[in-house]
Order: sequence, then C-alpha cells, then structure tokens
Amino acid sequence: MSQIKNYILYFQGIVVFISFVFSLLLINNKKIPKYMRGFYWYCAAGILVGIPFFLPFDFYINPIFLNNISLIFHFSFLSLFMIRVTPKKKYLNIIFIFFLSLIVFFLSMGDLTQHLTYIFSISGLGLTFFCVVYYLQLFNTLPILNLFREPSFWIVNGVFFGMSLIVPLGASLEYFYIKLNYSFYLSFASVYAFCTVIMHIFFIKAFMCCNMNKKVSEGLKND
Repeated sequence: MSQIKNYILYFQGIVVFISFVFSLLLINNKKIPKYMRGFYWYCAAGILVGIPFFLPFDFYINPIFLNNISLIFHFSFLSLFMIRVTPKKKYLNIIFIFFLSLIVFFLSMGDLTQHLTYIFSISGLGLTFFCVVYYLQLFNTLPILNLFREPSFWIVNGVFFGMSLIVPLGASLEYFYIKLNYSFYLSFASVYAFCTVIMHIFFIKAFMCCNMNKKVSEGLKND
C-alpha cells in the first residue's frame, strides 16, 4: 500500500510541475486577461511546498509544518481570484475573512507538525462556496463569452472538483485513521493527491486557453 502511495505522490508532483511550467508561459504576456497575471505564483508556491516531501534527506523545515502553514496562502490566493472574476462581489469579502479567520484560528490551536486534515476541509468548504457563487452568477446571466476558451471558467472548475472532494475527506480522515488498518488509511489519504491532480489538470487547460486566445488575437491582427 505504501508503494502505491508513493506512486500517487510522484504522479501528483509531475502534474503540479507541468502546471507550473505552463504557468510560466503567462509571464510578461500582456494579451492574457488581467486576472490571470501573476497566477504562476500559486503554482510556484505549490512546487516549493512539495519539494521537501520528495527529498531523500531531512529538510530544515518539517514538510508537514510547511504544508499546514501554506494553507493560508492556498485559501487566500484562490479565494481572492474567484472573488475577482465573480461579477457581483457583495458580501464575498466578508465570507472570505470569516473562513480565513477560522483557518488561522485552528492552525494556531493545532499541532502544525501533524496533518491537520479538518482544517483542509474548512478551506475546501470555503473555496467550494466561492465556486458555487461564481456558477450561480454565471448561469443566471446571458452567456457573453465562449466558456471553453475562458481561463477563469477552467480555474474555477479545477478548484470546485478538487476542493469539493477534500471537504468530506478531511472531515472524516481522522475517523478512518482510528477504524482502518494503517496501510488502508494511507491509501485513503492518497485521495488528497488526486484532488490536487484534478485541480492542476484544469489549471493547465486554463493556461492553454490563455495561449490559444493569444494566437487567435495575433491571427486576427495579421489579417
């Protein structure tokens, strides 16, 4: 079971790295939507947080501690992104502060050297909420964009499908830790990696849309 967990972890690392490479193509690209500028910082943070888990030696910072602390950046970055691309932002900033306060509070109360899965569940719940608000506003208005070419649509899809799975998983993982054999628990916990993989696959699609739209605009200019 532990071997399977390692394979899943490596697969996650490969997908996140590919997402990071695609995100670098957006740097200094002035033809992409403004909300996509700087998104590579999120992918870069994912690489930095993930590297210690793959090192064959002890890192100077506990990888689990680093992963727990990074949750503040993870939630803040993605939440503020979705607030930016959602037309009607009424009360969204208040909801953001509420969930962020919960995350910071429970992080301060917990042992940061241990996997605090329930806090990831809180973060996933907040992000899922912002995704639902985005979808409701999007589909309650007349479509003025080709969604299949809209980067924000694919980013939100990635966050929704990835983080909505983490909500029940994070809330129940400690229960399964007590009830299941440890090897089965490790396999169950590996679903976390699949959530990240799903999210970054959608991110890659969003980055490809940015470059596709750039080529289309250049083609029209040449015509």
